[in-house]
Amino acid sequence: MKDIGSPDPQFPITRPRTAAESDASRASGGFQLSADFSVTAVLSFLMGLSYALPAHLGFAVAPDLSLSALAWPGPALGVALLWRRRPGEWPFHLLLAAAGLALVGASASQPPTAVDAILVALGLLETVLGAWVGRRWVARDGQLDSSARLWLFTLLLPVVVSLLHSLLVSGLLWGSGGAERLGPWQRVYIADAMGMFTLVPGLLAWGSEFANPVVPDRSRWLPAAGVVACLGLAAVPHVHDEVVRLALTLPLGWAAVRSGMVLVAQLNAVAAIGMVALTLAGFGPYVEFGYAMWTLQVDLIGIAALSMLLAVTIDERQRLTARLEQARRFESLGFLAGGVAHDFNNVLGTIRVCAEMASERMAPESPGHTELAQLTRATERGSDMTQQILLAARQGDPARESVDFNALVDEAIGMARMLCPAHIRIAHAGTAPTVLAHRGQLLRAVQNLLRNAIQAARHDVTLTLGTQDAAGVRERSFDVLLGDAHAGGRAHGWVEVVDDGPGIDPRHWPHLFDPFYSTRQSQGGTGLGLAIVAGVASGHGGWVGMATATDRGSRFRLAVPLFESARAGIAGPTTRPSA
Repeated sequence: MKDIGSPDPQFPITRPRTAAESDASRASGGFQLSADFSVTAVLSFLMGLSYALPAHLGFAVAPDLSLSALAWPGPALGVALLWRRRPGEWPFHLLLAAAGLALVGASASQPPTAVDAILVALGLLETVLGAWVGRRWVARDGQLDSSARLWLFTLLLPVVVSLLHSLLVSGLLWGSGGAERLGPWQRVYIADAMGMFTLVPGLLAWGSEFANPVVPDRSRWLPAAGVVACLGLAAVPHVHDEVVRLALTLPLGWAAVRSGMVLVAQLNAVAAIGMVALTLAGFGPYVEFGYAMWTLQVDLIGIAALSMLLAVTIDERQRLTARLEQARRFESLGFLAGGVAHDFNNVLGTIRVCAEMASERMAPESPGHTELAQLTRATERGSDMTQQILLAARQGDPARESVDFNALVDEAIGMARMLCPAHIRIAHAGTAPTVLAHRGQLLRAVQNLLRNAIQAARHDVTLTLGTQDAAGVRERSFDVLLGDAHAGGRAHGWVEVVDDGPGIDPRHWPHLFDPFYSTRQSQGGTGLGLAIVAGVASGHGGWVGMATATDRGSRFRLAVPLFESARAGIAGPTTRPSA
């Protein structure tokens, strides 16, 4: 890192959580707060106990196999517990889970055998494999907030990992006791898959860092009350399973429409635990009408799949609608600002020409010559303002060339230092390859970001350069994102400006990049700085994102296509005709 002033590491910015989200995180019982040693230790130990509990109750497994990992809550609980944790922390939790399993085995009627130990190892292996696959191929943050993530999760965990585990278990049982011991493996697979599909998303949702925005309380507690009522209905004698399935589908569908994926995942976990508990206790239509446990589990998988897919689809549609509405609003503002700027520039041109003609006819010592010179300078400043308006209206000069992003940022920092207060330190880190951009426009955008950060910072401003492909962009890591970060699959070079100021109030987020919208109008702000940044991002086929946290500052990232990526023909940026 090279410093201008004093070094200062970049700090993470996350979306400020509301009180309801903080309560949800605390209710997760430590699925996210790895620093709480006692809570995570208890959860890991309970995970071990949960492996063997249904082996005595619902799977018709012999007591001597009570140490086996045939229980549906155990692997799912372990995967959710390890998913967001660093792999270095996993051995601690796995040892505690093994201790819980050993305790159950020690209290069993028969001593554990070598088969039991291997089954324990297979169960813990499934937990590690499921957590690793989820982190590596689905989402490191555990958010199933898109159709692609949900399909990957379904294919890799409930299908592949659970099936692999059940096949290994069946092979071990066959080798130890013959073909007659292969009977439970189908039920083991269905139970394991149900746990993966219902418990893992629900437990991850309770520890969600990107929980849904605040919604009316009624939209949350009414579907929850409906699920609880359905569990009560399942305990009523002579109620058919079709009625229970339909009754469960209604509140889950309501939650999907009104509240999104987080609440749906949580309610699916509650419904699965409640229905399995009722059935194991001897209540409900799956007991009364002689249906097998695996029938209930298949029904629960179907209900969960339907509700989660509905929630994800609606959420994606809402995000797309919001993006289109934002694009329409910016387009309207752009046409308005562009038209006003053109007309105003014509007026300024007339004033400037008249002032120059009058100045040429006057003697240099004439009393009015000084005023005419001031008028000429004022019209020049007005012309510069119109150029800013045109740039904010996405009607700037489209000519582009290869630009050394590193040198451009160094130049912007050098100019900012002359106006930077003495108590503000500017740190610069990272490098980026050459980008395809209009150098003047990109420099102005970086200057605006840097100027805003200096005005907001208490002590430190950090600029970081880097590169990222479209697949690596996570929209949920920004509170506001303008532009399509995934369009064309282009790789981007980006500059990120971070300050340690008070943050940005959420009520300003919808208008943050609007032209002439400023929170510093009393200090002379024009409201064109961020609009220019948005215009540069849009005109270059890039994007700009903002994340903020109360009393922790703000983070702005501006990304434009790399020079080599654009030259390769990967859907180069769309240009506009010059104004």
